[in-house]
Formats: sequence, structure tokens, C-alpha cells
Amino acid sequence: MMRVIVLFFLIIGLSFLGNRTGVFADQTLQSRIDSTAEGDTLFLKKGVYHEAIVLEKPIVLVGEKGVTFQSCSTEPIITVTGQEVSLKGITIVSCPKDESPAAISVSGQNHVLEDITINTPILGIQFDNTEKAIVRDLNISGQSSKNGIDLWQSHSNYFEGIRMNHVEDGFYMENSHNNTFIGNTIQNSRYGFHIMFSDHISMISNISKQNITGAMIMGTQDSLIEENKFTDNNENVNSQGLLLYDVHASIIRKNILSTNRVGMYMEGSTDNEISSNHITANFIGAQITKIENNRITNNSFTSNVNEIQANEETNNNIENNYWDAPLKLDTDGDGKSNIRYRADPFFLNLTEDVPAYQLFFQHPGMVLLQKMLKSPEHLLVADEVPLMQNHINAQVKQKNNQSVAWIVSMIMIFSSLLCIYFGRKKI
Repeated sequence: MMRVIVLFFLIIGLSFLGNRTGVFADQTLQSRIDSTAEGDTLFLKKGVYHEAIVLEKPIVLVGEKGVTFQSCSTEPIITVTGQEVSLKGITIVSCPKDESPAAISVSGQNHVLEDITINTPILGIQFDNTEKAIVRDLNISGQSSKNGIDLWQSHSNYFEGIRMNHVEDGFYMENSHNNTFIGNTIQNSRYGFHIMFSDHISMISNISKQNITGAMIMGTQDSLIEENKFTDNNENVNSQGLLLYDVHASIIRKNILSTNRVGMYMEGSTDNEISSNHITANFIGAQITKIENNRITNNSFTSNVNEIQANEETNNNIENNYWDAPLKLDTDGDGKSNIRYRADPFFLNLTEDVPAYQLFFQHPGMVLLQKMLKSPEHLLVADEVPLMQNHINAQVKQKNNQSVAWIVSMIMIFSSLLCIYFGRKKI
């Protein structure tokens, strides 16, 4: 009898353990996501998750500091689809031989991606048929082989505070309209922004530096490119700060294009407003060809080896720009020179054939040759009323001085508070 009782409890105990083992086996991250109700938040504890997951219903997935995803799957590490998914506070690290198409794949509407770090040799984030997503505060590092963020037929999305380094193209976008990019930084890549056949784009206060090309914009209209910094894009013979090709009815204003091989290159573009840009310390300030009916006014061209070169440009309004050429004369006090500015691309054409001639820039002999061998009239760019004073440069300096003043003021206030605190403590 005693044996029967012991055997009975032993069977019950084994059954109980078996059930508990089954419970833990079922508790994968995906099962937890599937059991989370719509509108709820799932918090992830610190740790490494070796699992590819799919988010397809409106929930919030939040990782505490130290949450890392690492998957060697052929699928994206995280797939976001459906509507109103929020993903926050995670790090993604790919395997060295990752074969998945992207670290994160996104489709659907009204998603939020925030506070995410991605270190991967593959594509960072793929947006495919995505609308009205908000993406901000991301860090993406690659190995210069794949893009940071791709957009394909994805419209009305918002990108802010994204930092990308050593990717192929920072943002690559094709057939995607009404997207907004504010305050993003891309460096050490091929193109910072690579925009193809996408209209109504807003690029505001971004920084694209130390790339082959700061931004390449092709086939767009009714777009805004404002207050961006395209600097130090000069490591390649084809480097430009801003490349505009087939751009129409767009506004390019208040940008800083500095220390690039070509500050701005523009071709096949019409009806654009190019104004209040600070174009400085480039080998070529601006290079324009086959453009028509553009308004190029109130820009500042300073310290460029060659200010501007034009070819086959017609009916463009080029006036009221500042050029640091020496000949200026204002007889009526209106702030505009009575001597029109004419840019001769003689030196640029000469150095294209023999680059070593760059050593003779501004040499008296080179200046004499330029006067003797003038370029044809159709290659000259003329500003009929150039500005006497560089107002844009003054505004840039004032803005920088204000920033310095704020920093100094905060240091002084902080120092005063420390003195008061420690002084009272001694008393």
C-alpha cells in the first residue's frame, strides 16, 4: 500500500515539473509580445535577446538601459508592421556575417521609433510603404557598405536627431514624398542624403560633413533645403557639398557650404530660389550648368578658389550677392557696387587639364594670362548689382558670438553658485 502511495505522489510531482518546464519554454519574447494587449506597454529587462521579433499591433515596447538584440537570423531582427507601434530604448548589434535584409524593417502607419542604437554592417532601417512614422534620437554605425536608412514609397514621415557614421548613404529615399528631416548628422559616408524622385521634401538644420557628397538631390520639386551645414566634403574628385540635379520650384536658403571641393553643383534645374547661403572656402563655390529661370540672390561667396562657373545658363536672375573680389564702388550709397561682378572660369578650366597649376593660384603671371586669354562671353557669370558688405557672414559671426556668450554666462553663473555654496558651508 505504501508503495502505491509513493508512486502516486511521484507521478504527480513529475507531471507538475513537466508542466512548469512547458510554461518556461513557452515564455519567449515573441509570446510575451503576442500576449500583450493592444495599447499596453511591454517593458524589457536588461539583457541580450537572441531572437528576431515581429510587432504587428499597437503596443509600446520599451527597453531599460542595457537591452540589446543580437540575432543571426536571415530575417530582420525587428519587424514593425500594422499601425501605431512604438519601439523605444534598445540597442541592436548584428552578427559579423548577418544575412538579414535590415536590422529593422518597417511598414504600415503612425509608428514611433525612438532612442535606438544600431551597430551593423547591414542596412540599418528599411521603410517600405510606411506613412506618418516618427523617428528620432537614433545612432546608426555601419561599415560603409550599406545605407543607414532606406525609404521606398514611404510618405509623410518625420526624422529628427539621428546620427549616422560610416554607412554607405545616410538617408536613401526613392519615390517617397512629404518627408521631413530636422537636426540629423551624417558623416564619414558616401552621400549624407541621397534623394531620388521625391517631392515636397523638407531638410532643415541638418549637418552632413566629411562625406563624398553632403547631399545629392535628384528629381524633386517644391522642396525646402534650409539652414543645413554641408562641410568638409572634399575627399573625392567628385565631392560636392550640395548636388542639385533636375530640381524644380524649390527653395535653397540659409545653408552653410564650407570647405567642400564644390560648394554647390546645380544642373538641369528651373524656377528655384537660391538665397542667403554662405558659400565659403570651397575650391569651387558654385558650378551651374543648363539651368533656367532660377533666382540666385543675397548669397555670400567668400574665400573660394573659384567663386562660380556657369555653362549654358539662361534667364537666371543673379544679383545682390556678395563676392570678395577686390573691385567695388558705391557712388550713390545704396550698399550696392556700381561695378558689376563677372566670374571668369579661366583658372578652373586650366587646372582641370593640369591640376598641378593650382599651385599658381593668384600668381601675378596667372592673373596676367587670365586677362589676356579671357573666356568666351557665354561662360561668364555676371552679377549686375553685387553687395558692398557681407551681411550673411556678419549674421553667422553674430550667431556664433551669441553661442559663446551663452556658454561663458552659464560658466560664470555656475561658478558663482559654487562659490556661494562652499562659502556658506565654511561659515
